Amino acid sequence: MGRTFRSGLALAGLVWASQTLAMVTITLENGDRLRGELVAETPTELRLKHPMLGDVVVARDKVRTLEDGDTVSPPRPKPTIASVPDNGLLGSGWLTDWRRRMEVGVSGASGKSQNQRINVGFMADFEDTEERWNHRTRFYRRQSEGETTSQTLSVALNRDGLVPGSPRFYFTGGQFVRDDFKDWGNRLNVNTGIGYQFVSTERWRLLGRSGVGAIQTWGGDDGSRFAPELLLGVDLNWRVTRQHSVALTNAYHPNVREQGVFRNITSVDWVIDLDKSLGAGLQIGVTNEYDSAREPGVGRNDFNYTSSLVWRL
Repeated sequence: MGRTFRSGLALAGLVWASQTLAMVTITLENGDRLRGELVAETPTELRLKHPMLGDVVVARDKVRTLEDGDTVSPPRPKPTIASVPDNGLLGSGWLTDWRRRMEVGVSGASGKSQNQRINVGFMADFEDTEERWNHRTRFYRRQSEGETTSQTLSVALNRDGLVPGSPRFYFTGGQFVRDDFKDWGNRLNVNTGIGYQFVSTERWRLLGRSGVGAIQTWGGDDGSRFAPELLLGVDLNWRVTRQHSVALTNAYHPNVREQGVFRNITSVDWVIDLDKSLGAGLQIGVTNEYDSAREPGVGRNDFNYTSSLVWRL
């Protein structure tokens, strides 16, 4: 009786082993195929006994298909993130499908001297096969010993009309600046012309611009002034890494009426992505405007730098 019982257990063990160590064929995501005995399985991996390779461990998310095996379920599909529709700026439907960002920077000191500096900005960009838009609104303010020493509001908008299949494009743009600490008070300049896209890759974009325009000032000590200008400009965008990007623009505006009189505006923005899911990051910006027409004894460079937190809207 005991021998019969032990024989039955051995036979059951052989049957169980033959079922557990079933021959299976696994096709991987890269197209490779593995055939061997299934030794063990977990929620994340399969363990095979291969006739030539020995014990082989295969991650479940690398398995495309499984054949001739009833003990292992097919790999579960990878979870996908549902796309969220863009409802525009703050859900208003305005600027839908634009890349919208907000920047805020504050710094100051208190002690022997008191000073404060604040800069706020809104940026929006859009591009499809027919047009490319770029918008920048920025406000700067500085205070020292309780008095405002600098305050500037600037609004810039540019549109590039693209030609499908061609590196050439045409553009129209302008900028309004209000600065109560400048002799001109308010300044508006507009320009239009043609451009050329020299480089356009996933990491690099280099554009050149040339055109004509005009500048109008009013509301300051200099009164109202109008002057036609030319424009020679370059735009460079460099995606350094997935987290770092640099944008540089330079615009040279020679005065048409007065020889040797010109303005040159340079801007550099370095953006560091801190959290892509929230669209949060850090931006370091530098701008400088050189104006050859300023009076002797007055600095011709207007240099400004900012460090700001930015996030997607």
